[in-house]
Amino acid sequence: MKALKEMNNVERAYLLAKLFPETLKELTVFVQQETERFRTQEEYMRSIWADKTLITADFWFGLVGNTEHILKQYNVMLHRSTRVFSDQLFDGYNAIFLTNCLLEYADTKECDRKLKEAIHLLFGYAKMIATSLKEE
Repeated sequence: MKALKEMNNVERAYLLAKLFPETLKELTVFVQQETERFRTQEEYMRSIWADKTLITADFWFGLVGNTEHILKQYNVMLHRSTRVFSDQLFDGYNAIFLTNCLLEYADTKECDRKLKEAIHLLFGYAKMIATSLKEE
């Protein structure tokens, strides 16, 4: 096994999935809810997005779109296969959005303490964006 600092995002996600395979469905459902949350609030988010940021609103919503496509294409395979979960959701730049989703999930009351600790160990604490979405 590689040292943690030598692992890429796909390898970290695969390790998380192997350690907690019973949580893949709830994680996948949460990712789906996050994409829906961002789509529902897209106009508002774009209106408050800072102009001179490393991650632009267009880039971020491109990641949301990529994730929506993956969720639709792979559907139940994402929570049935640890390899599909990690390879498809955490590949390339998409890992930015998915890492943010994991960190958001770790802050929920539904997240088991051990899973929360594993998420923070593997992916850190810093979210990619601060989401202050308005309540409807």
